[in-house]
Amino acid sequence: MVKVRYLRPGKEPREWDQRLLADTDKMIVSSFEFRLQKPFSTFNDRILIESGNYGVMFDLLDRWYNIVKVFDEEKRLKGYYSDIREPPERTEDGYVAKDLFLDYWIDLNGDYVLLDEDEFRSAELPSEIEKKVLEIAEKLEKMIEEDTYPPKYVEEFGLSKDEIGR
Repeated sequence: MVKVRYLRPGKEPREWDQRLLADTDKMIVSSFEFRLQKPFSTFNDRILIESGNYGVMFDLLDRWYNIVKVFDEEKRLKGYYSDIREPPERTEDGYVAKDLFLDYWIDLNGDYVLLDEDEFRSAELPSEIEKKVLEIAEKLEKMIEEDTYPPKYVEEFGLSKDEIGR
């Protein structure tokens, strides 16, 4: 198990225990089941993530974003999700990261959407952090447009259906 803590400016900290799949000097990979009180965002007239879906999270220790492979309740790949956040810091039992509001959803067909722009605009982040977030959002969009997102190591990460979830 790995304990994942997310801090959001102006919001209560969030914490989860996730199943540890890999831990290297560059990333921590874990899996979990989404347990949401309400479905998460819509895109192209459908709900992106809902309770009972699964995620495999690639927390990149030197990057300002993570990558989550999102699976439906039957553990079929639905798409990819990225939180823009500060690079995580390791703790004794996991890691902590500061979420910076903007997120991307990427469908399997390549369609994508930038999420939570309203939260980002109202967050009143320091100007240097706001500038960095916009730079990372632009970088991710470019990767998506150039079809280099998700990276091959995320697409090819081998796991069984039993390893998805907790």
